Amino acid sequence: MQFGSDLGISNDDIEKISPQITFITSNAEIEAIALVSQDGYQIAFSALPNYTVDSDAFCGLASALTMTGRSTIQSLFQEDLSEIIIRSNDGYLVVTNAGRLVIASAGTKIDTLMKTVKVMRIAAKNLMKIFEGR
Repeated sequence: MQFGSDLGISNDDIEKISPQITFITSNAEIEAIALVSQDGYQIAFSALPNYTVDSDAFCGLASALTMTGRSTIQSLFQEDLSEIIIRSNDGYLVVTNAGRLVIASAGTKIDTLMKTVKVMRIAAKNLMKIFEGR
């Protein structure tokens, strides 16, 4: 079975997805990034060597936050979820809706948070275009 075929992701899709992940990692100062299906299936994960986090836990948290956030936003505003931003004194997590996929990134430099959000919004829009009409 081809990777991602159970999610309806073809080799052509993967070739289109990869530059968007590179765009994020090249333009945002993050320690970890994951691409996850809406159901929490880990598609891609990468972290800097000094940032110790379990990839399954990271993707599971992104999925759980997305499901909770989506339900909350739908109940309150009758809209689709755009993104979730969680911040502490020493770091942040941004989870961005990318249509059929979810992008999650974690960083420890608080002053780069808004740039990360902007970069992820651009990548999410581009990822949504890949699967438009499917």
